Amino acid sequence: MLRNRPPFPIAALMTLVLAACLFAHGRVWDFLGYTQVDSRLDHGKIEIRRHDYLFRAIQLRITGDAIFFDHVLVHFANGTYQEVVISRRVSSEQQEYVIDLPGEGHILENVEFFYFKEPWQQNPTLSLYGLRLPDPNVGIESER
Repeated sequence: MLRNRPPFPIAALMTLVLAACLFAHGRVWDFLGYTQVDSRLDHGKIEIRRHDYLFRAIQLRITGDAIFFDHVLVHFANGTYQEVVISRRVSSEQQEYVIDLPGEGHILENVEFFYFKEPWQQNPTLSLYGLRLPDPNVGIESER
């Protein structure tokens, strides 16, 4: 009795496609800090304590009520910064908001975020994560 099953090449191709998708989504984000968003203010800051890695992207994660961001300033250890205009509401349902950093990675000093004050039922929490370069020793001296 013959069974109906896909030929081996098709099964192998499907396996490769699924594996590639898993690896693409398998990024490991390092926790960099968090803050409780204060409804009395219109901005906040998260200081970064991890100065031993170069990061190529950061991710904002919201817990609680959504936050309507105006812009974010990402400050680097070499004294420069990147301004990112967001101008939209980011909620916990969206899971994440990723900001790619320019160049080959940077040591982070702090991230300032500017938002519109809202009457939240419970002040939201903003957590910050970083996606670092694979080799932590590459380029650190050139950044400082």
